[in-house]
Amino acid sequence: MSYLFIIDDPLSLKIKKDTSLHIMKEFIRQKKEIYCCGINDLSINENNKTEVFCSRVINIAKKINIEDKILKDAKQFHTIFVRKDPPFNQSYLNASFILDHISNAGGNVINEGASLRNHNEKLGILQFPKLISPTIVSSSPDFINKFISKNKKVILKPLDGMAGNGIFLVTPQDQNINVIIETMTLESNQAIMAQKFIPEISDGDKRIILIDGEPIPYALARIPKEKEVRANLAKGGQGFIQKITSRDNEIITSIKPYLKKYNFRFVGIDIIGNFLTEINVTSPTGLVEIENQTKIKFVESIVDALA
Repeated sequence: MSYLFIIDDPLSLKIKKDTSLHIMKEFIRQKKEIYCCGINDLSINENNKTEVFCSRVINIAKKINIEDKILKDAKQFHTIFVRKDPPFNQSYLNASFILDHISNAGGNVINEGASLRNHNEKLGILQFPKLISPTIVSSSPDFINKFISKNKKVILKPLDGMAGNGIFLVTPQDQNINVIIETMTLESNQAIMAQKFIPEISDGDKRIILIDGEPIPYALARIPKEKEVRANLAKGGQGFIQKITSRDNEIITSIKPYLKKYNFRFVGIDIIGNFLTEINVTSPTGLVEIENQTKIKFVESIVDALA
C-alpha cells in the first residue's frame, strides 16, 4: 500500500524546516511508498470513484525528487494526509467534499474533510470559553471598537489566515484604528476576530503538537523579535523548546474530547500564557524545530502511530 500527501507545490517548500517534508522523509526512510499532489488534483470519475493525479516521491535530500504525475485510484492509498496550508478557500472547500467521498468509501484521511470543513482554526477556540482570552467575532466596526475601548489593547485577526499575516495590535488611541477595521472587515462585509492582548506573548507563543490527542512532551515557544507582537517564525520569531507545563496539560485534557469527536489525529495547538489561542488542523508545523533542539526523533513515533 502507498501513502498520499496533499500539500502545496513541493518545490516551494523549505527542505530543512518544512514539517510535511520531514514526515515524508521518515516514510521514505521506513521504505514506505509515498505520493504527493495538490488540493486541485482530486477527481470523482463517472464510476463514482475518486482518482488522484499525483507524483511518486523518489527521495528528499537537498531537493524533493518526484516522478511525473499519474492517475491513481484513491483506494490504492493506505492513508491520505491533508497537509495543505490555509487559506481555507473555495478550492479547499471543494476538496473537503471529495475527501468525504474517500472517507465514506472506507479510505483513511488525516485529517478528515468534514472535520476540516467544520472547524475554523481561529473560531475553534470559542468551543472553550474558559480557556481563552476575552474574544469576539464580528464585522461591525461599532461592536469591535466597543471591545477595544473596554480591553484597551487588542489583537485583530483575519479568520482564514496563517503565519501571522494580516494581524494588528490596536489600542483606543490608535489614529489608524478606523481604517484598519474598515480594511479588515471589507467595509463591514467580513467578520474578523478581536482578542484581548495577552502580555505573556513576550515569553512565547507555544506550539504543541498532538497526535491522537497526546502531546509531544516539548512545546516550541516562539518569541517575537523586538518591536513585534507576532511571534510566528515566518515573521522573524525565534523558537525555543519548553517542557509541557501543568497548565498546558489542563488545556490539552479539556480539548481532547473535542479532538476525538471530530477525529482530529494530527493537531497543533497554540498557547500564550494561560490561554488557548488556536487549534491548527490543516498543516501544523514546528516538528523540525522541536527535534533539532531536543535531538529526539519524534517523527518516528508519529509515523508509526498514523501510518
